[in-house]
Amino acid sequence: MMAAAAILAWHEGWITLPPNSLPWEAPDLRQPPGAFAHLQIDRLRDDPFSCRAALDSAGVRYTPIQDRVMGDRCAYTNAVRLDGVPIAFNHAATAACSLAAALAWYEREIHAIAEHTLGASIVRVEQLGTFACRNVNSEADGQRSEHATANAIDIAGYVLSNGRRVTVGRDWNKPTPEGRFLAEAHDAACKVFNGVLGPDYNRLHADHFHLDLGRYRICR
Repeated sequence: MMAAAAILAWHEGWITLPPNSLPWEAPDLRQPPGAFAHLQIDRLRDDPFSCRAALDSAGVRYTPIQDRVMGDRCAYTNAVRLDGVPIAFNHAATAACSLAAALAWYEREIHAIAEHTLGASIVRVEQLGTFACRNVNSEADGQRSEHATANAIDIAGYVLSNGRRVTVGRDWNKPTPEGRFLAEAHDAACKVFNGVLGPDYNRLHADHFHLDLGRYRICR
């Protein structure tokens, strides 16, 4: 009842809601994610026009990439190459558009986290790859990985403005500023991505965060 009243008040213009407060609106990637961040990003997955509009509004530079099919259940559609996101990658990332939007959102969040935990900004995100035609955990049989549709990225570390590097493999779960940064960066990812796997999940993720926009939610 209260939620319905609040929506009516917003619709009639009686109140002004903060950005990203409504699940059916396209996300404003320049503003912090709200309670409906997952729903907003998921809506972009099936709406290429709105997805690219969200990237444009946030000032993200990207190049649309032609759809590609490669092998059994390996393909990507509505993908982009990220040319300019809030924080640069060590090498260009090819990603499904909705994943690109989530990454732009996430990078704005970790920039603030780095400043209050490390006293420095992040100048580069070190990623291990997005598209790979393989199964989960590279098993010979089984379910296809989200990487097989350019719907996932693996992040190994971050380079700071003072020249230091923070890496998942070395600094995770340490009682240090770097360890605190990684813990908060992991939690921030869970607010935006559907799948977040790190060292606490299994040994195969001991040196990186796996972030994806699959159909199922997991934060480990």
